[in-house]
Amino acid sequence: MEGLFILVCLLFRHSAALMVMDETSCAEVEERICGTCHTIYMEECRMKMVEEMMPVKVSMCKNVTRFERICKIVMNYKMVEEKHPICKMEMMEKSHTFCQEKVGSDLDRSENPCKHVMKCEIGMKKMKKPHPKTVCEKIAIGEEEKCVDMVKLKKKKHKAKYC
Repeated sequence: MEGLFILVCLLFRHSAALMVMDETSCAEVEERICGTCHTIYMEECRMKMVEEMMPVKVSMCKNVTRFERICKIVMNYKMVEEKHPICKMEMMEKSHTFCQEKVGSDLDRSENPCKHVMKCEIGMKKMKKPHPKTVCEKIAIGEEEKCVDMVKLKKKKHKAKYC
């Protein structure tokens, strides 16, 4: 009985309610003890359609073309002028003078004062130089579908108790 009274008090605190008489257990009699007479407060509630934003899992997919890079090295040649030694062979004596060979001379080879000397000068020389170059190209090797899961907010209607 006490539990019922506490429940009635709690309901009274939290709601604006209608007053309903329990007529079956109460009667107007002069100072007569009757069953429990009390005022019951009840919330007046009804069901109503409510629109709310609810999270929904959505899968977004798109077709993606896969590419593969194929690279190769191509040799390009350029004409370049560079400094290089330009050499020639000359006959010279020990005194660093040009030698005139005496044809038909009586001198022995061992006694010959002339020797072969390589004379060099630095000069500009045109050369063909290789320059490697890497050339790459993308080739489509197929399509694949890539999907991503996302969470979106969508409006949803549902019934809710409205008091």
